[in-house]
Amino acid sequence: MMFLPGKFLFPLLMFLFFSFSFSEDSGSVSSGILKRSDKGQFFFPGDAVRISLPLDTTSFLNGVYPIDEDGIIVLPIIGEFLVTALSTQEFEEIIRKDFEIYLRFPEVQVSPLIRVSLLGGFARPGMYYVEPQRSIWDLISIAGGTNSEKGLGKLRWERDRKIVQKDLIPLIESGRSLRSIGFKSGDQLWTPGESRRVTDFLVRDLLPLGTFFLSLFVGIATIRDND
Repeated sequence: MMFLPGKFLFPLLMFLFFSFSFSEDSGSVSSGILKRSDKGQFFFPGDAVRISLPLDTTSFLNGVYPIDEDGIIVLPIIGEFLVTALSTQEFEEIIRKDFEIYLRFPEVQVSPLIRVSLLGGFARPGMYYVEPQRSIWDLISIAGGTNSEKGLGKLRWERDRKIVQKDLIPLIESGRSLRSIGFKSGDQLWTPGESRRVTDFLVRDLLPLGTFFLSLFVGIATIRDND
């Protein structure tokens, strides 16, 4: 067995120590990259993808593409495409590459979308695709606001026929994104429809009807008097 002198043994031990430490750090960095990549997945089954070419608004690629339960969208020319394994940046690069011969300009924007229903007492109730970074305030604006002043206080966030949260005023005031508060595709915002008071009924419905019959009665009476 060969023995190393003391003056060589200490540097060798230090070299081995730092080499081992570096290899552990490298493994940690790699794991961190993988974790960040996992967190960077922005597409999920049941959501949708918006592809837009800002410099070519007439392109056939512009549009919203729903993602099915298997994570697949149907693209023009290409057909079925698995999108849930990609980040937005990766998908943009694929669009530029695979559709290069069809693109007049290389600028491509890809946005993940979620499906949200706004039901009840909204000016424009309906189902909308929205960016998950939008806020509840944005959702209400998209639907034209509530029909009554009390509509905001009576808002309900629902999922699978269950109430997720009742008092949404703090969330509206905070301006937090839909993603950060946990909104998912299929969620609903509901507020009661405008309740009509008795006075509203009398003014809007009965008064015009009464005016019509009164005018008709006066007209008939006038004709009879002339005869």
